[in-house]
Amino acid sequence: MSESEQAINNIAPPKSYSKLLIEFNNKNKHKDLPKGELLKFNIENGSLTVYNPAPVIIDGQMHLWTRVEKKATEKDSTIRLFKETEKGDWKVVDGTPVFKNLQDPFYCGTVDGYHILGGVHVYDVIGSPYLGYRTVFYCYRNSLNELTTSDGEACSPFAVGPEKMKDIRIIQTGDGRISVMTRPQGEFGGNGRIGYFELKSLDLLERALADYDLKKDEKTLLNGMFVEEEWGGANELFNLTNGRIGVLGHIAGFGKDGKKNYYPLAFTFNPQTRSFNNLQIITTAKQFPPVNVKKSDLGDVCFSGGLVSLGNGTSWLYVGIGDTKAGRILIKDPF
Repeated sequence: MSESEQAINNIAPPKSYSKLLIEFNNKNKHKDLPKGELLKFNIENGSLTVYNPAPVIIDGQMHLWTRVEKKATEKDSTIRLFKETEKGDWKVVDGTPVFKNLQDPFYCGTVDGYHILGGVHVYDVIGSPYLGYRTVFYCYRNSLNELTTSDGEACSPFAVGPEKMKDIRIIQTGDGRISVMTRPQGEFGGNGRIGYFELKSLDLLERALADYDLKKDEKTLLNGMFVEEEWGGANELFNLTNGRIGVLGHIAGFGKDGKKNYYPLAFTFNPQTRSFNNLQIITTAKQFPPVNVKKSDLGDVCFSGGLVSLGNGTSWLYVGIGDTKAGRILIKDPF
């Protein structure tokens, strides 16, 4: 059996988010937890919300690719780029593309010399009240201008993932290989599990994702991470020492009141043994000022957007709160 075909196995049984939450509170002694802040955007108003930010440093300055949509619907979502001002608020970067019908942006760093970003493309499904969705990827080599066509529209994605698969993330390792984390659902993946495979080059991404979805190989899934009724996914990947990958993700499930709860998650993944360790919740919505959630079926929702290390053992964690607000919190670096 080749390395890429080895089963991903962990001996310990999976922990529910409630168990991980108890461990988080015990570790932090239920007190002295850092407090997060809500971010202010120049286009927010009574009907428009900005949330689920993905941080990226451009020309030495912090920027956020961020989800923008009306409070009353998810149908007309866009992704826009914001820049932090000297006053600490965030303004739209003029002249940058507006990605229409796109949600939950992400940035994957550079792969094969290209900056990689993307989001979840949503679309109407005939005969269904629910939106269809799939992950799409965009790239540019030198300038953000490469993301805009001559008529001012956002360019087309260079790769499109399978239908009903969010949270696909990629990273290029030190030896040039491209690590891919997936999140299948349904008979293959349940409510949402994390999978893994590798590529030799970026131009193989779309075909490899299609093949992955077609084969539905259980050996590619990370066993022992989520209990059956819960789900989760990867949000950002980091190259660590000894060839390991740090994974910023999320875990989610239903509370006793029937509402959905989301928590930022972190763990370390070893591509050689296809195993993970140090699985932990790293913050909660309760560490932020209270917000009005988007829908009545949402409980405590804190969704990972991205992690920015300060190089001193701490990191800024950027998150979406309640599907209506963006926030950030200074935490101990989980990696």
